[in-house]
Amino acid sequence: MAVHEMNNPELMPSTEKDRDINIWDFTMLWAGMTINMGAFTMGAQLYPGLSPWTIIGAILVAYAIVTTILIMAGDIGIRYGIPFTVYIRGCFGYKGAKIPAAFRAIPACFWFGFQTWVAAVAIGKVLEMWVGYSNTTILILIFGVLQVVNAIYGMKAMAKFDWVAIPALTILIGLVTFWLLQTNNATISDVLAAPSLDNGSFWFAVMAIAGIWITMGLNSPDLTRKLETSRDHSSKNFFVRNRKPFIAQLSGLIIIGSGILMVGMIGGILTGTWDPIEIVLNSMSSPIVLILSMLTIAFAQWSTNTVANLMPSALILMNVFPRMTFAQGVSISGIIGLLMMPWLFADNLLWFSVITSGLLGPVAGIMLADFYLLRRGRIRVEDFYDPKGPFVYQNNYNLRAFLVYGVSFVCSLVFMDMAFFVGLVISVVGYTLLMKPIATPAAEPTSATES
Repeated sequence: MAVHEMNNPELMPSTEKDRDINIWDFTMLWAGMTINMGAFTMGAQLYPGLSPWTIIGAILVAYAIVTTILIMAGDIGIRYGIPFTVYIRGCFGYKGAKIPAAFRAIPACFWFGFQTWVAAVAIGKVLEMWVGYSNTTILILIFGVLQVVNAIYGMKAMAKFDWVAIPALTILIGLVTFWLLQTNNATISDVLAAPSLDNGSFWFAVMAIAGIWITMGLNSPDLTRKLETSRDHSSKNFFVRNRKPFIAQLSGLIIIGSGILMVGMIGGILTGTWDPIEIVLNSMSSPIVLILSMLTIAFAQWSTNTVANLMPSALILMNVFPRMTFAQGVSISGIIGLLMMPWLFADNLLWFSVITSGLLGPVAGIMLADFYLLRRGRIRVEDFYDPKGPFVYQNNYNLRAFLVYGVSFVCSLVFMDMAFFVGLVISVVGYTLLMKPIATPAAEPTSATES
């Protein structure tokens, strides 16, 4: 394995200069990721299988789980400045790491394609009202290209877009909710009291909601490695070190993310459909409000896709193809997402999300067990970039990790309602037991933020 294969410039540890995202930008990035129609649709599809109060409970439990994983995984980026695709070399081997990373790229590309389609349909409705003509295929291509270009300029450019988009989107989503209630002559109390079939599973709902974000749980180091350094970074106290990311995710993910799911739930209860386009068309009588609502739907996808889907999948592609640039990775990720045509599976988003949580939950478990239980949070960064380092294992594949991963994933499919929990727990226990005999001793930290 040649040295250049390990040292793509975009995958190297972040330097002081690279850490240019302040906490406010970080909050906006998370808010931008959570305002999306995938979450809206998920909230609508959970009804009538579950009651409104049960859905709200599932949302809160799911986000508590996701935030815990985000903070724990994000500490890797804060302390050592390395991305997810690099860290898992220590878990799966230098070449083996490419396989679970590829699994992570699948939902990223899927959601990029799905949300680009939603945006294109929304813009198409506006064009039909204005000029009487629309072409969804052309709009998908145009909107996809615009998002790719924005993502190519990096996280700072994405954050700048979100500073404009998020306040406007928040106001417009509030107006959409108001008009939904007004048009259907309903109140929040009416929505919460809506009768349900009660034939759904609470934990299935938790897994479906968590499945949207477990993907970003894995890629949390990709974001935190870009955070501006502060006194918190050098603290030996985990909670102090991660105080600002937690506050940002509390505001941008938990509060706003829960709100989007609940708005979707309200729309589903009042209209009987999960499709945000249909919900808006059936509820908005004013042409101006209708146009604003459609533009809200469109730009909500943009604010999510660049950070949550294009950037992670680009970094993964660059790990698989080391000579690839970030711009090429982003472009190819966008093309793959559109070629997947995920809109054909729009009726089954809950199942896709649950299967995703079963597929990636074990990866999260293995990564966290490796960092916290085996290495005690102390690593030598250079080991992750040395092709002759300690992670060669069996021809650059760690067969023990893959055995644990396979067993965990199969068990998660057997217990589908608890897919994520089952996969996570089995992977943590299994990986720790199998790797403990051969685990390397905790190393002295080598990051710039520790001494």
